[in-house]
Amino acid sequence: MEVLFIQHARRCRAQEQQQQLPPHQQGLQRQCRTQEKIFRTRTTLQGLREPDIIQRYRLNWQAIQQLLRHIEPQLAPSLQTLHIFPPETKLLAVLHMLVSGSFQTTGALFAGISQPSFSAFLPKVLDTIISLTPRHINFPNTQQKQQKTKQGFYQINGFSHVLGAIDCTHVLFVPPAAMDHLYRNRKHTHSINVQAIVDHRGLITNIVAKYPGSVHDSFIFCHSTISQYFQDGRYGNGLLVGK
Repeated sequence: MEVLFIQHARRCRAQEQQQQLPPHQQGLQRQCRTQEKIFRTRTTLQGLREPDIIQRYRLNWQAIQQLLRHIEPQLAPSLQTLHIFPPETKLLAVLHMLVSGSFQTTGALFAGISQPSFSAFLPKVLDTIISLTPRHINFPNTQQKQQKTKQGFYQINGFSHVLGAIDCTHVLFVPPAAMDHLYRNRKHTHSINVQAIVDHRGLITNIVAKYPGSVHDSFIFCHSTISQYFQDGRYGNGLLVGK
């Protein structure tokens, strides 16, 4: 009985306080009481096996951690941020969207965040990752690096003077409706035709990812900067191999 009396007294007191407020504040108070803040479960790498991580993000645990260390200082939330998301959540959300080819809504739902929040940090994450390109994608431009690359290819298959292996691959893409025909490739799917060059270790040293799927591989190479450099003799007797 004592407990019931105390609870009744508290309710009466709250009603009295509410009645003393202006009408618009009474409505806000009722809304604050009825709306419950829901915190979704944020995605992490904890509990995931290595094959699951690779399937989900196309990178292994070590590669994701290395990438996170590079971009974490630029993605750390500020004190002024209303919704604070750790850099790992931001990175995993963007990686999942890029790998799956899904829209922002799907990527946000997967990461346990709202679509507006995802949209707010998406450009920052992409720009930060792109800024790392010069550090990790470099064609061998010095005599020492070129000689090391040539020796590496020679040890693999006996080919001399090879500076890289080149090929193109189609990355599936949902094009704007007005440009549908430009991105339709020979297999009648929509894609971006990406040209990549790798060294003897399989590391990408040059990449061109700006042409739609309808563009032929030879056109991309002929109009690439690396092709112009070979024609100008910048790489001496260096060669590229392709199929």
